Amino acid sequence: MSATLAQLLPHPTRWRHVVSYMLSVYRREWQGSLFSAFIEPLVILAGLGIGLGVLVGDRAAAITGGVSYVAYIAPALMASSAMNLGASEAAWPILARIQWVRVYHAILATPLNAADVMVGAIAFMGGKLLFTAAFFAAALLAFGIVTTPLGAIGTIAATALTGIAFAAPVTAFSVTRQNDQGFAFIFRMIITPLSFFSGTYFPIENLPGPAQAIAWLTPLAHGVALDRAFALGRPLPDAWVHVAVLLAWAIGGTMVASVLFRRRMLK
Repeated sequence: MSATLAQLLPHPTRWRHVVSYMLSVYRREWQGSLFSAFIEPLVILAGLGIGLGVLVGDRAAAITGGVSYVAYIAPALMASSAMNLGASEAAWPILARIQWVRVYHAILATPLNAADVMVGAIAFMGGKLLFTAAFFAAALLAFGIVTTPLGAIGTIAATALTGIAFAAPVTAFSVTRQNDQGFAFIFRMIITPLSFFSGTYFPIENLPGPAQAIAWLTPLAHGVALDRAFALGRPLPDAWVHVAVLLAWAIGGTMVASVLFRRRMLK
């Protein structure tokens, strides 16, 4: 293997040192995650689920497949929350470690390469997503929306993968930034609209044809489909397609982030 190719690929084990470092930092600030991990799901379910569900009432039965509107949107809100968390973790924190506190410069002074740093950073985000998804799944179990432990485990896995599918490409964008001005565009023009047009509150089939095609090209629609199927115990024959799309976004985003990060650090 050439030296150049070796620098573009993560080492089988060295990226774990990045995760270890991030965990050591997170131990000092994990209490701040309690709101987003536990309180926020309850607020979302109470406000949008229970409150809106009472307003909609039985009129939603035609689009929910016979389940309550709360049960219909709760798994989708789980996926949507993962999208927001994954994108947020990949935006300002990544830029800060490059541009402001320059942690990544110090890490690259060790034997670790750019791919090790990016894979470790995204893997750590995946761990935080699993942590948050577990709390959300517990809330859904408490509300009786998810009725089986297997369904809860399925929603946790699908939610974390959805978050990584956003975190990886946003990381690729973040490593090219000199300031945070571009993040406002991403969240206002991409992340927020996706929450409304990816099957969260109503079926994607209700959208015009071109809008449906765009929705299915994005990760959230596939995450919503998986979470809803696991939570409600519904068969999903094309589940492998949804998983494949999410993996493509996650792996592709990580590869692009590694290349762009290395290019920036060599300047």
